[in-house]
Amino acid sequence: MDKHVLFKLQNKFGQKLKQIHHWNAILFTILAVTGFVLVSSSFRQWFPQLRIWVREGHVWIGFLSILPLFLYGPKLAKHLKTLRKRKHNRTNLYFVLFVLISLIVSGLVLTFHRKVGPGLSSIALVIHDLFTYIGVPYLIYHSITRAQWFKNWEKLRQKKQQEKHMVIEEGNPIMDRRTLLRRGTGATIALIFTPFIYQWLKPYFASSISSSSPSSTLPLTETFSPLPDPLPKSKPPVGGGRQGNFRYYTVTQMPEINDKTFSFKIDGLVEQSQEWNWEQFVNLNRNVQVSDFHCVTGWSVYHVTWEGIKMKDLLNKFGVKEEANYVKFYSQDGVYTDTLTIEQAMADDVLVAMLIDGELIDNKNGGPVRLIVPKMYAYKSVKWLNRIELIEQEHTGYWEQRGYKKDAYVNA
Repeated sequence: MDKHVLFKLQNKFGQKLKQIHHWNAILFTILAVTGFVLVSSSFRQWFPQLRIWVREGHVWIGFLSILPLFLYGPKLAKHLKTLRKRKHNRTNLYFVLFVLISLIVSGLVLTFHRKVGPGLSSIALVIHDLFTYIGVPYLIYHSITRAQWFKNWEKLRQKKQQEKHMVIEEGNPIMDRRTLLRRGTGATIALIFTPFIYQWLKPYFASSISSSSPSSTLPLTETFSPLPDPLPKSKPPVGGGRQGNFRYYTVTQMPEINDKTFSFKIDGLVEQSQEWNWEQFVNLNRNVQVSDFHCVTGWSVYHVTWEGIKMKDLLNKFGVKEEANYVKFYSQDGVYTDTLTIEQAMADDVLVAMLIDGELIDNKNGGPVRLIVPKMYAYKSVKWLNRIELIEQEHTGYWEQRGYKKDAYVNA
């Protein structure tokens, strides 16, 4: 084959690879930005409706990110041939592909978590987190150091260095300019991402620390008196202790609650309304149950031992009027609400919980009192629960108003 023809074919092949690389970089950057926005508690609190749109955009961009890999697939063998003498570049290519494929596959599982069930979703979430916090910084470094502007900058710095006629003697520790630039870029990216990685790992460290401490005191125990005495099944927990870690989300600032400001009431379409203060509420008959806790974002906590009052016991005790069709739940934050049908609320495992594994539920986890609906995703399990109202017409809950499905049942 004529050398000019071969050169043109190689150049054309290189241009196609460059175009695919650029589109992949653009899509991946959008995914990284939207992904970090989605895990931001501040963004969730101040822009809840916008968060739904960002989530939808993140999912659709994730689908689009499959296209560059699909186009690159037929060119992979030829690309590897061009890199046969460049071992470092081949290794880099394998790692980048592994990160991208892992993020895409785990993202697909999380997108269709209702179909695959909570077990696989939890594994996918860990993988997605891992390759986000480890893979994203590397891919950013990879993109920067292979950008044309960065290469031009390297050449310019190298040219200036050569013009100075610097003599590097044997044993001189000074590294070359290119290495310094690349390592400096890598160190800067690592420093930027260190706080995010720490926040991701913090719950795991906290879990190991608290589990090794024989007597962990939750903050709310200092502001509530008397404290509920755990039933024998609660401490030690009959479920053996929860497995996994909670991730704490809130759509408002956490309400400040203590034993003086606490109140709980049941009203609406009931035969008898009732309101309790803290001391009265602590003395209500409680039950213990072990159940799993599933979040719609993909994570789960297993074998949690909850202690509280069964919802059906409250409804039966205070009477459900004939026209009542729904049970509406209020959060003490003054913003969050949700509903269950009477039939759903009467399920044996729907609990107004006060204790988790024998301890008062912490404020960040919705304590001192929260709703637990184990068979549904956790946005139904209202935090800081302080009112139950029986109503005739259906009420659309906080997240359902913003795009979440009313059918919140977990596909176990």
